[in-house]
Amino acid sequence: MTPANGKSGSTVQAADHKEMPKNFVDNEAFASTMFEQLRLAGQVQRDFLPKFLPDTDKARWAVTFLPAEVVSGDIYDVARIDERHIGFYVADVVGHGMPAALLTIFLKHAIVTRQTLGNTYQIYSPQEVLKSLNMRMTEQKLTSSQFISCCYCLLDIQTLELTVARGGHPYPILIRNGSPLRLQAEGPLLGVFEDVSFEQQTVKLQSGDKLFLYSDGAEPFLGHFDQTEGFIFEPGFCELAALPIEKLNEQFELLLQGRQTNASEVDDITIVGLEIL
Repeated sequence: MTPANGKSGSTVQAADHKEMPKNFVDNEAFASTMFEQLRLAGQVQRDFLPKFLPDTDKARWAVTFLPAEVVSGDIYDVARIDERHIGFYVADVVGHGMPAALLTIFLKHAIVTRQTLGNTYQIYSPQEVLKSLNMRMTEQKLTSSQFISCCYCLLDIQTLELTVARGGHPYPILIRNGSPLRLQAEGPLLGVFEDVSFEQQTVKLQSGDKLFLYSDGAEPFLGHFDQTEGFIFEPGFCELAALPIEKLNEQFELLLQGRQTNASEVDDITIVGLEIL
């Protein structure tokens, strides 16, 4: 039987068959190209991360960087500022994907830790670093209303004084004598309001102390908040707390990989660990 359009059934099928592979190949090629672009963007982002950690005879470092996707909304840095100071931070852009990843590159250059003044220089305190970063964020007036959380720390490796400031970020964890506790300096998300202030807290570290600085993707694996008892650390994390920092990070990564998580709950996870020797 001849269809109403005057073409035979076999001709119609042949025409459909002829066009479908072309569309499929185009879509597949586009998807492949986009994934390759994302992969390269992820590599560029990793190139902005520190190549070496400033280990000394008094301090040792360990890091974990686990993007939820090809690119990450997290960024961190650990850098020697001068002979006796090391500045380090973890920042987390609200959101995921390429927009968040692009903003992390901006953050890398927007976080200013010292100012040169002729033949001398001034090291900014953590609260000054966050205040300056917040100003730079609000000045950008981002159309997508992207905000960030950040915790910035300054370590004096001679006195072992650690100063911490945070803005909307999970509280860093100090592990002393195998017991974890949170350092609770207060501060808002960055990039929301111009005129904000940030608290800072200074603690004198001692041999054997460890600091665990992390993005919020790791928080469910560290503990949970109870209205009666406050923040309760997970037993699995407490069991690892006495380990050296490299081993602690390594075992914590295994714990992360072994936990069942819904796809909708997967988040970027970044950890900067410090141990005083």
